[in-house]
Amino acid sequence: MKKRNLSILLSLVMAAAIAGCGSSSTASSADSKAESSSAEEASSAAASASSVSGESVGSSSVSSTSGNDTATATAGAITSDNYTPGTTQDAGEAAGKNITFIIKNTTAPFFISMKEGAEQAGKDYGVTVSVQAPTDTDEGAGNTQQTQLAEQAIASKTDCLCIAPVDNEAIMPAMKKVNDAGIPIVEVNSRLSDESFSSTFVGLENVQQGYDTMEQLIKGLNGEGKIFLIEGTTGAQTSADRITGAKKALEEDGPNIEVVAQQSANYNRAEALNVVQNLLQSNPDVDGIFCCNDEMALGAVEAVDSAGKTGDILITGQDANDDAVSALKEGKIYATSYGNPYMQGYMGVVAAVDTLNGGAKSDFYQVQTKVVTIDNADTFKD
Repeated sequence: MKKRNLSILLSLVMAAAIAGCGSSSTASSADSKAESSSAEEASSAAASASSVSGESVGSSSVSSTSGNDTATATAGAITSDNYTPGTTQDAGEAAGKNITFIIKNTTAPFFISMKEGAEQAGKDYGVTVSVQAPTDTDEGAGNTQQTQLAEQAIASKTDCLCIAPVDNEAIMPAMKKVNDAGIPIVEVNSRLSDESFSSTFVGLENVQQGYDTMEQLIKGLNGEGKIFLIEGTTGAQTSADRITGAKKALEEDGPNIEVVAQQSANYNRAEALNVVQNLLQSNPDVDGIFCCNDEMALGAVEAVDSAGKTGDILITGQDANDDAVSALKEGKIYATSYGNPYMQGYMGVVAAVDTLNGGAKSDFYQVQTKVVTIDNADTFKD
């Protein structure tokens, strides 16, 4: 795939430069390309080589962004700001091709919006987009059903597969089958554990998103207090990355904030309600709750409200879905972060079209994020 070919090209260029000059290349660029649990690896190229790699969502490298500012674009990334849904586009050789788009579920508002974005892109580019998702949300069932959907995509001879993996490691055997069938893969929202199987990644800098949201919580707590960290589904890369970013912010700017509990609520509102209710029993003096998505933040809102502590405990989420923004305006959620799932779906199809036209234009199609507070609750989508 593209990444393997790029690595070989860069190696040959560097070797030629060393052999001809007897010295190292005089012009190089190092771009972070790491998953959240693995070490960062730097790749360099001679001046004549062109690098399009961008920092992955799992990178431990984060930059400080102020308040409600949109996160800075990664160097070399194709950004969502350059695309306008609802306008007819030239799909080139990809016109009329079939794109299978497998998402994590069709019940969470986030993924409903992602589905709508992907379908709109299909209309704009004149390609057939089939959005599919697991129907069983029980632990472990999502990956099993995504595997089955991937196998069905192979049988139907789809031209390109976009996937937002439930479990980025467990899905790899299915991705190998897709790869062996000669079907290009586009990662969306969550990276695969082995990215050499894909042409590109579409999504957020989830580490950065977690970092920025925690920075807002630190600000609200005046740099001190006790907090809960509420994780998403075990094995979900988005959750792991957001927690990584949150802890990085605490390390840098919240040394007087203590994490008194860290627990999964599986990205589910009802589970978060139960988890937070139980945690409040043993930690009634908690000051803040950081949640890896809005559904869990809304569950935390219910738990805090039933404990009579609304307004006393600051709650943050991620995604900026409609319910969360309404709760924010009511003073029940302190902050959330807009991940623009609609554009994640839209850009997934854009990347697939580019791939079918000879290759993705970048290793990273970045959807911009933004911290949402009461100050920009009415304007953050502008």
